Amino acid sequence: MRRIWDVPAGVKTVHLCACTPEHAEEIGEQLEAAGIVWWVKAPSSGFLTFLERDANLFVDRERLDDARGIARAILEPAEG
Repeated sequence: MRRIWDVPAGVKTVHLCACTPEHAEEIGEQLEAAGIVWWVKAPSSGFLTFLERDANLFVDRERLDDARGIARAILEPAEG
C-alpha cells in the first residue's frame, strides 16, 4: 500500500473514505489503474487496535470526483 511519502511533491491530497484494509487495497488498485495519486493511512496496530480499525484513503484533490466513483463502485456494489 502507498504511504504519504509516495505522493509527488506539489500534489495536495484530501480524504476519500475510511474502509477495511481489504477494501482499501482493492480501491487502491483501481485508483492506480486510473492514474490517480493516492495514499493510505493504515489502521493502528498492537495495543491501540481497538481504537482504529479502518484504513483511511487520501487522493489527489484534483481527481476527487473520479476517485469517489471508484470507491463507490467497490463499497456500494450494484445489487443484481
